[in-house]
Formats: sequence, structure tokens, C-alpha cells
Amino acid sequence: MKIKKMTATFGALNNATLEPAPGLTVITAPNESGKSTWADFLKAMLYGINTREQDKIGFIADKNRYQPWSGAPMAGEMQIEWQGQDVTIRRAPTRTNPLGAFKAVYTATGDPVPGLAAASAGEQLTGAGKEVYLRSAFVGQGGAAIGESRELETRVAALATSGQEDVSYSAVERTLKDWRNRRRANRAAGLIPQLEEEISGLDATLRDMEQTRRRRAEAEQALVRLQEQQRELQAGLEIWGRLERRELNRRYAEAYMEWEKAEEAIPEDKPHPVFGAMTGEEAWAFAQERQKEREAALEENRRREAQRHNLEQTARGQRQTAWFCGILAVVMLLIGLGFALWSGKWAASLARTGGIATAALIVSAITLKRDTISRQKLAGIHSVPVPEGEDLLTQAAQYREALAKAEQAKAAAAAARRRVDDLAAQGGQLADTLEMLYPPAQSKAAAAAQLSAVERELARVRDELARTGGILAHMGGPEDVEDRRSQLSAQLTQRLEEYDALTVALEALSAANDALRQRFSPALNQRAGELFSALTGGRWPRLTLARDFSAQAAGEGDTLPHSSLALSTGTAEQLYLAVRLALCALTVPDAPLVLDDALAAFDDERMALALELLKEQSAERQILLFSCHSREAEWARAHNVSVITL
Repeated sequence: MKIKKMTATFGALNNATLEPAPGLTVITAPNESGKSTWADFLKAMLYGINTREQDKIGFIADKNRYQPWSGAPMAGEMQIEWQGQDVTIRRAPTRTNPLGAFKAVYTATGDPVPGLAAASAGEQLTGAGKEVYLRSAFVGQGGAAIGESRELETRVAALATSGQEDVSYSAVERTLKDWRNRRRANRAAGLIPQLEEEISGLDATLRDMEQTRRRRAEAEQALVRLQEQQRELQAGLEIWGRLERRELNRRYAEAYMEWEKAEEAIPEDKPHPVFGAMTGEEAWAFAQERQKEREAALEENRRREAQRHNLEQTARGQRQTAWFCGILAVVMLLIGLGFALWSGKWAASLARTGGIATAALIVSAITLKRDTISRQKLAGIHSVPVPEGEDLLTQAAQYREALAKAEQAKAAAAAARRRVDDLAAQGGQLADTLEMLYPPAQSKAAAAAQLSAVERELARVRDELARTGGILAHMGGPEDVEDRRSQLSAQLTQRLEEYDALTVALEALSAANDALRQRFSPALNQRAGELFSALTGGRWPRLTLARDFSAQAAGEGDTLPHSSLALSTGTAEQLYLAVRLALCALTVPDAPLVLDDALAAFDDERMALALELLKEQSAERQILLFSCHSREAEWARAHNVSVITL
């Protein structure tokens, strides 16, 4: 297969074209000019795009990475020469795949190419699957190292042995180990441990069935025993109940009689002749008020009596003074008259005694006037009426005490009634039986506690019966379990035999692999060594590849080979380029070789050696060398090699 022209709308490429030469073409451009994009476009046109890839941290899936920057749909066309004819391959987007639509036609006629389909186009055109092609003829940036690949190992091993059978030791070994692991893996998983575990489980089931039947029989016996205890305890508690009902009825009768007596002790409720329907406090207040009024009246009468007495004393004194003055006036007149008669001096005598008599008469008259006034005042002083009920407070105290006693009697009657009602609520009544009852030997509290314990044990036993019954029903009959165990034992014997046979097969395969390892891919080792020697100017003439494609190299005079990890970066890149070229010759001789900056770590001398080797290789296959340096292009122009500048 040779590429004639590629047209791409892919990432930064917008309907861009690239027309490589049939042999070696050096495609040069600075960084970020689309070199790697063209290489990935070629890969996508051959093998499509994996739509199951998802973006991750530090990784962008191709379906997103190469969405056209222009916003146009992803699409591409590649004109190639294949099997002696020109073929045009086109890919376009579908609803679920950016390059899912595939079409392959003959360029000259436009007729479809039979058998060339989207899923298998790359393998049909290059002669290898995607993994083999990418690990041999497609070298991306910094991707010269190959790494372990079962598909590539299978292909190389087949070519190294018969050249026809696609057989891989690691694939066969893994298959045999998978088969053996399906029987037993680390003695923890697989068919044999599963069978052993199931047989062990069946043995445990049989033991559980026997233990369950024994527990069920024990539970049935315990049920009979506990039910008998329950009946005996319930009968004893029934007698205690009757005794308590008898005692309750006795207490009810006593309470009823006490209530009747209390009702009879309540005095007749009739109005008091003095206090009427007053309360005790009201009657006492009324009596106190009446007592205060009576004492006030008595006090007023005493005051008035004292006033009367004073007025009478005053009037008596006034009368005495009036009499004295009257008598004095008469005496003075008599004396005056006597002097007048004795001396004959009437006028002088009368004048002398008349003044005194007149004054005495005036005083007497005044005194009599006052006496009259006092008498009038005395006549106006009357006693106020005094309320009756000298013993009203005593009556009020007696009335209040009587009321308190009545209330006490009513309270006692009410309390007796409440007691009767409480006992009636408990079932007490004025009735009794004549049956002879004797208290059981066991107290009621002890019998109740024991009955509660028995009932709890009965509930547990019934739960045990239900549980064991359910377990036995779920387990089925022991005969079925025994039959199943016999079947599993036969299968276990068979699997053990298979396990032993697979172990023998693995041992034989290992021995065969040891023999094959001694001659593993001699053509690949020889060709890779020759190419590595040419790339290094003979500095490293020997190269050895392991099955996982790890490489070791030895120089002239070296006793021991060196791992590729111990080589310089440039030498390691040259080693893996040699391996790639050798793999291409063995696995995909007709596929185009793509090298993306594969010579970047080479010095100028080894770069020239590599380009010379690639020019020789291009006589047999098409080679596309992408480079960001100008030195490859300068060498190519000087040696008549096609150069394309992007």
C-alpha cells in the first residue's frame, strides 16, 4: 500500500492536502504546524476513531482532540495504491461517530471496493491490526519504544516458528491458567473451591437439619411441660382472684354501712331562729356587729346617765344657792327693818341692807333661771334603746360549731361514698358466695411472677418451633441434600482430575517455551542487530530482544550486554528504530512507515546514517518522515529525496 494524496478536515487542518512521494518523503515544518496531526489523521483514516475513549486528567480523547478548529464536520479522503489499483477511501461523521461513515471506491470508476469495510480497512490495507501497526510501522513523537504487546508477540512468534500459525506462548499460558484458575485460584476461588465449599455447605446443612430436628423435639417437650405449669399457675391465680373478690365484697359491705351511718349523722338542715341560713362566719360577724351596737348603746346610756347626774347635781346646787340668796335677802331686809326700827333711820337702814338683799335676790333669780334651764336639759336627756341578745356571741359560736360539725358529717359521708364508689369500680358488691376457699400455698405475687416467666418461656419455645419448622421446610428432605452431595462429589472428582491435567499441560508448555526461548525470533534479532549496527556506525554490532520486546545491546569487546535503559537517549532511540524497522520487515512489509520526529535525538552523523538507511528501506516501502528541524530536509535535497514543507 502506498499513499498518493490525503485531504483532511481534522483538528487544525481545514481541507488541507498532503501528497507524499512513493518512497521516502521528508515532511518538514516548525512546531505546531500540523505534523503530528497529519500522522494521527493517517491512523484515523486506516483504523477509525475510538469513540469509547473519554477525556481524563492530562488526556484528551481523539474524538475531542481533533474536532476541526474551523467548526466544520470532521472528514477526510485518502487516495492510495493498493493491490495494483488506485483506491479512494473516504470517512465522514455519523450521529455517534465523527468518522463513522466509511466508503472505499476504485478511483477510476467509483465502484465500491469489495470487502473493504470501516472496521477492517486498516488491517486489510496494512496487513496488520491496529496494535501491531502502531507498535511497528507507526512511530509517534517520543514513541520509539515498543513495550509488551500480546498481539505483536503472537505475530512475531508465529513468523519466527512456522510462519503461518498465529500462536503466542503467553496467550496459551494465560488460557491454560485461566482454565486452571476457573477450577482453583489461590485455593479461594474457582470451580473446585466452589464445589468444596458447596459440599461443605451441604454437610453443614445436614448437620443443621439434625440439630434443628433435635431442637424442635426438645421445644415440643418443653411446650407440653410449660403449658401444664401455665394451667396450674392460672388455677392458683384464679383462687387468689376469688379470695380477693370475697375480701373486696366484705370491704364494700363495710364501706356501705359506714356510708349509711355517715348519712344518718348529718343533722337536719333547717334555718336558725336568729341567723337563718347564714354561714358560720357570717353569723359570727353578725353577732359581733350586734354586740358592738349593744355595747355602744349601753355606753351611750351610761354617758347620758352621768350627764343627767351632773345636771341634777348642778340643779340641786343652783336651788340651794337660790334658797340661800332668798333667805339672805329676807334676812337682810329683816336686819334693815330692825335697824330702821331701832334707830329710826329708815332710809339709811334700808339703803344699807336693801342693796345686799337686792343683790341676793338677783343672784337667787339668776340661779333659779339656771336651775330651770338645767331642769329643761335634764328633761331632754333620754336613754337610747339597748338591742337584745346579751348571749348572741355564744349563740353564734354554737351556731358556727354546729355548722362545722354538719360539714364534717357531710365530708365524712362524701368520703364514705367515694370509698363505696371506688370499691364498686373495683367490682365490689353486696353479695358473697358460700364456697369454701383456702389460700394456695404459693403467694399471689410469686405465682404471678412465675406465670410471667413461664409465658415468656412459652413465647420463646413457640418462636423456636416456628423458626425450626420454617428452617426444616426451607431445607427440604435430607434425601435431596444427600443426592445433591453425591452429584457434587462426582463433579469435584472430575474437576480435580482436570486441574491435575491442566497442571501437567502447563508444565509441558513451560518446558516447550524454554526450548522455544532459545531460538525466539532469530531473524528479528539478527535483522534488528544489523540495522542497529548500521545506525550507530558499527558501534553496537549486537542486539538481543526479549519476548516482551525489551532490548539489550553489546558493543565490540563488551563481555556483558547493556540494557536499553543504560544507553543514552539518542542511542536508545536508534536501538528502537532498528527494532521498528526489523519488525516492519517481518510483520507489515507492505504498510507505509510513519516517523514523527523520530530522529530528533540523533546527532548529525547518526542522523545521516539513519536517513541513508531509510532511503535504502524506501525502495521496498513508502516512508513518511515528519521533522521540525531543517537538517533532515537539507540532507534530503542533497540526496534527491522528496521534501514537503508545510
